[in-house]
Amino acid sequence: MPFAFAIIGLVLLVSGVRGTSGDLVTLLKGDITGNNNFVYWILSIGIIGALGYVEDFRPLSRAFLVLVIVVLVLAQDKQGSGGGFFTRFQQSIATITESEAAA
Repeated sequence: MPFAFAIIGLVLLVSGVRGTSGDLVTLLKGDITGNNNFVYWILSIGIIGALGYVEDFRPLSRAFLVLVIVVLVLAQDKQGSGGGFFTRFQQSIATITESEAAA
């Protein structure tokens, strides 16, 4: 957990130094409130993880977490254009590098 706070702090520090904190807030707001947001994923992972604290539910919780990870990796979007997490990650990196090259 301390590593997560350290990474979040580092991201906020770098964003502040570069003067892009407004862009960071806009991106985070879009991830939470926009179309295809991550709220359902965050809630489901949190609830399944909380079940893991009960000793009797621990194997069931771990099985469901593995299932959620498999779905994240293999999921297709609504248009059926394939690609799970890694394909979308590569597409977003390509979009970022294209926008930086255009600037």
